[in-house]
Amino acid sequence: MLLEDAFDFAQDLAAAGIDSGNPGKEGGRAIKQAFNDHADHAWLATLDTVHWTWDLYGMIDLIGKRKDELSANMVLPSEDFPPESGEYGLWIKGRITLATNDMDKLYSGHYEDYGPGKEGTEEEVAHRDRSSGRNKRPTVSQDYSRYANLKRKDGMAEKVAKRLPYILDETMWNPDDWRGNEALVDNWRPVGIVVTYDDQAYALQSLSDLQTEEDIREFAVGNPKMILLAALEAGLPIYDLQKDELWSPE
Repeated sequence: MLLEDAFDFAQDLAAAGIDSGNPGKEGGRAIKQAFNDHADHAWLATLDTVHWTWDLYGMIDLIGKRKDELSANMVLPSEDFPPESGEYGLWIKGRITLATNDMDKLYSGHYEDYGPGKEGTEEEVAHRDRSSGRNKRPTVSQDYSRYANLKRKDGMAEKVAKRLPYILDETMWNPDDWRGNEALVDNWRPVGIVVTYDDQAYALQSLSDLQTEEDIREFAVGNPKMILLAALEAGLPIYDLQKDELWSPE
């Protein structure tokens, strides 16, 4: 089914007039709609997704904005989390609305890029934040117009599949070793906090018996103390890059 899905995906984008460069709001929506129609969502749901950040408490604040789509790095269930551009990770589970092997082929931008002035007035954006949340989209694209006149059996289907930057199913999984992959995740829930440094992991594992805020404040120090308090506030377990649980609020 891969070649048929990839071929139909590319033709849907060609029919939508998707060109190279920034596809704009409507083009971005068309890409996501075509992805939704042709991706293997059952397989995508098996992937582990993590949103990386340098700001621990900023990450905790995200939990109150679960209507917003998040950008995330993807790994197979059997793989460790790679340390990306951040000290902390928020492990999330949700519906992947777009996935690419190379994050530079998506470039969805930041939370502020979907705020007032760029996406409407303050009142309009505030209304959207309260209802559906902020939905992200790709800001880069290939030129798909050349796929419009292809025939399904003209020998081009395989080439079409190889040129697609997106991940429709397991056979198209080929993450960029240097830049990493990217997914947009909607309707997500937090699974846990991921720490990227071994010294943090060792320290947190040694404090695994601390369960109350009082004990954490008395017996933990430094960065591990901050992480434990944040995890306690969020009600989330803490994991290392190997997905081993280091601490749990339960």
